[in-house]
Formats: sequence, structure tokens, C-alpha cells
Amino acid sequence: MKNENAKGSLMCHFYLRLQRWFLIVSVWLVGGVETGACRARESESPVPPNLVFILLDNLGQEWLGCYGSEEGLTPNIDRLARQGLRVEHCYTPPICGPSRITALTGRYLLRSGMVMHHDAALYSGGGLNPVREKTFARLLRDGGYHTAITGKWQINNLYDEPGVLKQHGFEESLVWPGSIDRDKVTDEEFFRFQRLVEAADTEFTSRFISNIENRYWDPVFHRNGQREVHPGKFGPDVSQEFAREFLRRPHDRPFLLYYPMVLTHGDTFLHPVVPTPLNRDPNRPHQEMFRDMVRYADLLIGDFLRELEDSDHARRTIVFIATDNGTEKHRVARARGREIRGDLYQLTEAGSDVGLLVYAPGLVPGGRTIPLADFSDLLPTFCELARVPIPRDLKLDGRSFADAVLGNSASGPREWIFNQYGPMRVARNQRYKLYSDGRCYDVLQDFDEAHDLGPSQLPEHVAARAELQSVLDSLPPDAPPPFPLRSQTAFQRIQREREQLPPVNSRD
Repeated sequence: MKNENAKGSLMCHFYLRLQRWFLIVSVWLVGGVETGACRARESESPVPPNLVFILLDNLGQEWLGCYGSEEGLTPNIDRLARQGLRVEHCYTPPICGPSRITALTGRYLLRSGMVMHHDAALYSGGGLNPVREKTFARLLRDGGYHTAITGKWQINNLYDEPGVLKQHGFEESLVWPGSIDRDKVTDEEFFRFQRLVEAADTEFTSRFISNIENRYWDPVFHRNGQREVHPGKFGPDVSQEFAREFLRRPHDRPFLLYYPMVLTHGDTFLHPVVPTPLNRDPNRPHQEMFRDMVRYADLLIGDFLRELEDSDHARRTIVFIATDNGTEKHRVARARGREIRGDLYQLTEAGSDVGLLVYAPGLVPGGRTIPLADFSDLLPTFCELARVPIPRDLKLDGRSFADAVLGNSASGPREWIFNQYGPMRVARNQRYKLYSDGRCYDVLQDFDEAHDLGPSQLPEHVAARAELQSVLDSLPPDAPPPFPLRSQTAFQRIQREREQLPPVNSRD
């Protein structure tokens, strides 16, 4: 009797397993979980997806394997590119403040007048105004999202404007404030710094900003408005733990996590590279230390994605990964069979054509590319994916590529992209690029922009110039800046303008 019961139990178990496998095979035969039909059903879920936006600092395409780098430092990012969507050419202003403003607001710099770098965190003098500008975080928060940020902000001074991150839409925050560390300087030194900032003194201010709050070793952060110092810790690890803890939590509504990393930016103007936990020897060659910084950023992204994939949020989260501008000029990487030098601050391809990837197994079909996007496109894309309406009175320049993200479009909405820094503007299509001063280049064949096609009368060149000139002509003039812009670039421009003024008549 005992043997018969055991035999019956085994037979029952066998048939249950057979039934289960029959169901799995049947689902696979009619399309399975990877079919477009199933992806469409998931995208039509009544619950909109979670959104994560990871932004790397001062890292050009030439360092990313998925864009042809031969440095071998980004295996995790490269895997995400293979399994997701990659934008081949993405324009953003070629320095961090303007780049972030464009991404956050969906608007070109000409709308705000902040067409040059303005480091509000360091120099005060005004920041991104939540009355005048709406960020993607604010729109998503008002649309029902739980919003958080960790990493680098920079475009407001958190001491001058306490609470500004909440006004911009972030319910939780752990950010590096990026101001002068008042524990390092006397009141007299700080007040002198403020006076010389107003005088646009580049010599003194460029040296004094070495007293900035640490972002790497022994870092300073603001957690929900409260200042914290973390002795002995590495700043990127502190941000990473905030991000991972945010993922571990249950959320009763969809979330947005904005994760602008401090890597791979230098520590200060005078210290362009830092040792990482991979190798803390401060005497290593700068090129090797920078390689470690790239490698460590990639390791953090890999760890974060593993945390996400092990969480309950994995099937409902879309991850965007981008770099904010090109690498500094003294960094060189081998990519696409040649050496490419970084071109920070410049509207060249090495300065402002950045990496942009989108990854979400089950939501974003993998192994695809679209040719063109710019950073203004992020806000409308986030809003469309989140099903959050954009206010009718909000003038945007961005165009949503949500259909391309979800696999419903093969190419995205753009035939051209735009960029600007200072008075100079550029527009490009998939092949040609036109500057507002008339220079024109075939940037697919002439990456270094060595051969100006502006004077060319070849029909294809004439047609390309006319097409891109119509783009430049369609955009309005720059709005006046809301306040005097403060950065080393702005101070240098002020000094040049002063030097060009005619001498003052002593009798006047």
C-alpha cells in the first residue's frame, strides 16, 4: 500500500510537470514573452514604468566600447547597449551646467539666456529658477511619481536656496553641494572670494576654488537639505548606496530616480584626476588614474543594474544612461582605429556628441539604434513614457522618442539636432553639420572637421547647407540671461571685453 501511494504521488508529480511544460511551450509557440505583442501588452499596462536616468560627468563617446572605444573599460555599459537602444549621435552643450539645464527642462539654452556655463554652486549669483523653468522631475512628481536624486546638481547654490531641489520636483535627495567648503577657509578669505567673483578675477578665483567641498574622498553631501560629511568614504560609493537603498524599498507608485554621478569629472580645476578604491596610489600617471575613474563608474553602473534586476521593480523600470559632454582636452582614448582627444567646451563632435542608451528587458527591445537625438528630447520622452501630460503653456524644443524606446519606431522623430554654446550655434543631420558662422563639414567622413565645405558648390553640399541653415533660421534669438553668468569661461570673456575697450579719457 505504501509503495502504491508513493507510485501515485510520483505519477501525479510527473503529470503536473508535464502540464507545466506543455503550457510553457504553448506560450512560446504563440509568441512568448519576447514577442512584440507581449511587449505591447506590457507597454499598455495601467501602471506606467519606473524611470532611472544615470548621467556620467565629462566622458566622451571615445571611452565607451559601444561607441567604438578600444580602451576596454566599460563592459557593463556595453552590455546594456547590446541589450537595449543606443542613440548614434546625441548633441548636448559641451559643459556640465548648460548640458544639465537642457536635459532637465527640454528647452534649448536660447530660451533661458543661460547660453554659457554658470556655476551657481561655486559662485552664487542666481541659479535655475523653478518659477521660470519646469524640470522633468517636477512634471513627473505632479503626475504621481515618487522622485529622488543623488549625485551632482550644481545649477543652484543649495546654501543660498535651501529647499530648491524640492521646488524642482525632487522629494528625496542626496547631492554633493559643490560650494566653497566653509570649514576650509576663514570668513575673511571667503568674503574676499565673493568680492573677486563680482570683479571676474580669474587668477584668484581659479586658485581659490580648490577649497571646494570634496566630492570624492571624505565627501560632503546634502541629504534632504541637511549637510553631511563622510570621513574615509568615497563620494561615488555614498551616492551608490543611496541609489541602491532606493531600489530596495517597496514603492506604492511609480518612481523617477535621477542619478547624475560625479565620475569621471576631476576633483578640482587643479586636480583633474583622483585615485579610486581600485588603486589609491596618488602618484600614478594621470592617464592611468583617469582609466580607473572610467572603470569604477562602469563597475558602479553594473552593480546598480544587478540590484535593479534582483528587485521587484526589474520588469517595470526603464534605465537611461548618458554622458553630459566630452572629455577634458588632456585625455586621449583610442576608438574606431584612431586616437581621439577630448574637446570639453567645444561644439565639435568630440566635445558635444555624447553617449545615450536606453535599457529595460521586456519593455525596450534590444540590439537597436536610432540615428539622432539631443538632450532636449529627454523631458518629453520621460513624460510620454510616464503618461504625464506636458502643460500647454510650456514651450519645449525636445521631441519625444518614446515610440523608438518601446520598439514602435525604427528611427526616432529627428531629422536634425541642434546645439549651442555662447553665441555659436550648430545644426546637423545624419551626415552634415553647419555652424552659424557658415562653416560646414561632412562629419561622418571628417570627424576632426578639417575640411570646410562652406565654400563648396557641389550640389549635395549646397543642399545640405540650405537644409541646415533653415533649421538655424527657424530658431529665435537668445533671450537675455536672467543674471550675470559666473564661471571661469564667463570671467575670461568679461576680461577680454574689458581689454578691448578704448582707453578712458582722464579728463572725463
